[in-house]
Amino acid sequence: MSGGRPVVSVVILTLNAGPGFEELLRRVSGQRGDFELELVVVDSGSTDGTVELARRYGAAVHRISKRDFNHGATRNLGISLSRGEYVALLVQDALPLGEGWLAAMVENLERDERVAGVYGRQLPRPEASAFTRALLGSLATASPERREQFAGGPERYRALSPQRRRRLAAFDNVSSCIRRSVWERFPFDRTDFGEDIRWGKRVVEAGYRLVYEPRSAVYHSHERGALYDLRRYYVNQRVLMELFGIRPVSSLARLLVAVARSTLYLYRLLRSNEEAAAAGALLLLAAAARYAATSQLGNYLGAKSVSLARVSPRLYGRLHGFLSRGI
Repeated sequence: MSGGRPVVSVVILTLNAGPGFEELLRRVSGQRGDFELELVVVDSGSTDGTVELARRYGAAVHRISKRDFNHGATRNLGISLSRGEYVALLVQDALPLGEGWLAAMVENLERDERVAGVYGRQLPRPEASAFTRALLGSLATASPERREQFAGGPERYRALSPQRRRRLAAFDNVSSCIRRSVWERFPFDRTDFGEDIRWGKRVVEAGYRLVYEPRSAVYHSHERGALYDLRRYYVNQRVLMELFGIRPVSSLARLLVAVARSTLYLYRLLRSNEEAAAAGALLLLAAAARYAATSQLGNYLGAKSVSLARVSPRLYGRLHGFLSRGI
């Protein structure tokens, strides 16, 4: 595109988005910036009025069946239905903070044509539990410091350590904005999990930059149970193993060490949080141990899944079907 103000599209994937969705739409519609704003919603079979609400806020709505939803392919569909030079991707339960959420990401793309994508800060919702606040506050996507991720070219990227390659490839489609021309060259993979870090790896390896921009922030947090944590760490470990060969919990001995270390780290993290610390040492230790055990067990099962598939395909099929469900 050339001449005039750029078009910036916001693509949201929905399925029964719930009562908070109107506030999301209101905040997206109220974004300020030197661009024309377009809103595209791809809905996977909502029955709670999500579609009608989106249309009232001027969204172009495209409907698909629930069985056709795919994290990568459905985002590609939404982008293909949009016309923006830059396309923001937002999940249905993330709530932008302020009227500059979108402009802060667009500014990075406008400033440097080698920036392929920008992703923003995630903060726990005001009603989040003390444990959730402490845990999310320690993540890289909660940092107040801006980061640029650039390897210097394909050869230099491939020469880096697995952990360094992983950090440079970090990207998060909870709240992000990508350059259409780069997406046309590198669309998202058709995948049920990790479409964002897969894309991040491809574009950084190709010589582009990614930017973490904390001025663009959303509220986004959940109160999950142990089963969800187990499943999420399982599928996440499989992605990290596939993309970077990272497998830190590869044996039962390492699992025990990882649980102990993770419990101690989380306990100290909770103790340092004044709100969490008020619950008392025993409750904090129990919460830390529960999360450490389920997350590290998920890592272990993910690391072992490849060898299990070779030894016992039937058992692997059942385990994988159970652990990858609902993520």
